[in-house]
Amino acid sequence: MKKFTSILTLLVMGFVAHSQQLVHYWDFNNDATIQTMLTPSVSEVNGAEIIYNQGGISDVVVGTGQGFDLENLNSKNGAIAGSHLRINDPIGASLVFKMPTTNYTNVVVSFATRRSGSGAGTQYWSYSTDGINFMLFDSIFPSDAGPALKTLNFTGVADVADNENFALSVSFEQGQGGLVGNNRFDNFALEGDELVSLLHYWNFNDISSYASLITPSFTVGGAQLDTLQFEGGNAEIIFDGGTNADLALNLNARLGADAGTHLRFNNPVFGALVFSVPSVNKENIVVQYATVRSGSGAYLQFVEYSTDGINYVAYDTFEINTSSAQQVVMVDLRAVQAANNNPDLKIKIRFGQGGGGLAGNNRIDNFTVEAIAPDLSGKVTSITVDPKQSILSIQETTQLVATISPVDAVNKDVVWSSSDVAIASVSVDGLVTAVAEGTCSIYAVSVDGGYTDSCVVTVLAAPTADLLYYWHFNDFNPSADATQIDADFNILQNVNAKLTYTEPASRKEGQRDIDRFSPGTALNIQPATIAGGSARVRNPAIGRSLVFDMPTQGLSDIVFAYAVQRSGSGMLFNTIEYSIDGTTFIATNLADNTQEVIGAEEWQVFSFDFSNIPAVNNNGNFKIRITWDGNNDTDNGNNRYDNITLMGNGANAAVTAVLPESIKLYPNPANGFLNVSSNDHVQSMVLIDMQGRVLAEGTGSKLDVNHCKPGVYVLLLNVNGTNYTQRVVLH
Repeated sequence: MKKFTSILTLLVMGFVAHSQQLVHYWDFNNDATIQTMLTPSVSEVNGAEIIYNQGGISDVVVGTGQGFDLENLNSKNGAIAGSHLRINDPIGASLVFKMPTTNYTNVVVSFATRRSGSGAGTQYWSYSTDGINFMLFDSIFPSDAGPALKTLNFTGVADVADNENFALSVSFEQGQGGLVGNNRFDNFALEGDELVSLLHYWNFNDISSYASLITPSFTVGGAQLDTLQFEGGNAEIIFDGGTNADLALNLNARLGADAGTHLRFNNPVFGALVFSVPSVNKENIVVQYATVRSGSGAYLQFVEYSTDGINYVAYDTFEINTSSAQQVVMVDLRAVQAANNNPDLKIKIRFGQGGGGLAGNNRIDNFTVEAIAPDLSGKVTSITVDPKQSILSIQETTQLVATISPVDAVNKDVVWSSSDVAIASVSVDGLVTAVAEGTCSIYAVSVDGGYTDSCVVTVLAAPTADLLYYWHFNDFNPSADATQIDADFNILQNVNAKLTYTEPASRKEGQRDIDRFSPGTALNIQPATIAGGSARVRNPAIGRSLVFDMPTQGLSDIVFAYAVQRSGSGMLFNTIEYSIDGTTFIATNLADNTQEVIGAEEWQVFSFDFSNIPAVNNNGNFKIRITWDGNNDTDNGNNRYDNITLMGNGANAAVTAVLPESIKLYPNPANGFLNVSSNDHVQSMVLIDMQGRVLAEGTGSKLDVNHCKPGVYVLLLNVNGTNYTQRVVLH
């Protein structure tokens, strides 16, 4: 499990991911002209465009910076944070995004947006299913503080799916913003589930040669047709250039193919046709073809399939009509999991006399292989995500099907296809990201092939995530090089949280130090903080380390994170270890504790989750150590650090400064009872020891501590809804 502050990330082992396909996408990076900027970067369906309707004094121009370059929100296909779309004085103007969804369903639109301080504060998003009339779908209120990711989920709007006229329109209103300024957009994407994907197709219309006749008219790669001769047979394929009189209906035609010629298999009994039809990266395979026979042709067609290219499994036997009753044969392999993503998939058609003859012919036309969207009906009814324990529970009606966790993977595969991104989404890596407590609909398939479109995903509450300690280094500007820095923010007022740059006894003193480095970064920045300076750790050679003293009395569910970059000769790897006794450092149960600092001068964020290590909680001796490796063991290079945070569940430790004069604690030192005098209501008093253990608690202004041994303690007070901390002595 990774960092969970406002977003919980849960890695589920044993999952086969199935993500939506990118259908249309604008990254707005081709800013040679306004027209090139408005041209889609990706478009799987013809007809996508952006139409700018000018209003008042509005205009569309190229935008750069303004925070879009920091996180590059919603970037697809590795698009860099280049330029973005900026519409000036937008009130009265509109943008129309024409985005045909032909052959796609479960449509989701996403983009990054923001406004200037005087820009329009409301965006009205409307959609059209006929390309002319628009209906209001949602209102978005862009922030003037920075770009935010917005999502318009059309999975529940049936008319949007498979619609060549689908379009979106955005218009603008002042709202909480201004009448001028601008609105900005970047990385505008439409994604969906492909309904039908044509993999291979033979229309048998090219009779210029035998080779051309049996060559696929369309293939995504690897398809071919072979004729097998069996003992006693004299089967042959005939292409005589004749018209397709016997298959004039042109059943099962694709790609606009006309009713030209077809494949005529003479004397088919004891013969066979083998179609090699790879299904690489595709699922839910369906094969179809049109067929008839002559009066003395084979009455039976035995259809078989192979998943290893050698051994065949019987699928079904079909009775074939004469030319007066053309028919389509369907070979539905959606329930055959081995047919999915298979480079060796083959279909064999053998022929038997049955009620027909031993000579004559069988005719085949418009042979297709497609990946078909699943029939969503089945057993899976609910999935529960428990962020605290890192598990998924899969329920079929009243029966628990599987419990899947990174620690104890169960041999059950769940294929995700789409979800309500307001609550949960699934990446191509099988990564489940839960955004908030609640429920949402999701498509899933259980290991036995049952599908559902009404599955409810319940995301249980994640642990409270408070900011416990924070180094932002904005005020760090030492007159002399430093080796120790106190935290800029400290939730425990009577604890000295600090970082120390250590030197082993084997090294010469004075070769290490920390100085200010500018600029810092906005990565991992916390509220009410701006990007300023950072700490440059000079000469971070092997053997040296950064040690963070961060006691966790009253705290749990600990997550440590920081932003880091390196100079060209800085160290390549950061390794995290922790101590629960203040002396010995270990990495037990700490996943991925070594991370690589990628290219020089590039900021990135590392996060380390201690929530599954109980000994870290309520621990006055808790420390974290960063050591380095890779590049050098000499005194050169540097690594830079910024926005170092310790987050966790701090319900008992979310405190303000020491008691104000209006609140009196007496006696202190105390013996027997602690009393609080305040004009406001004292809601609770909690006494904890230096190991974080709760020894006494109660409501009201008087707390009995008779049973406590003499010593130093911390009293947590809640007065009229505000938390305070105070050091107390018992004797």
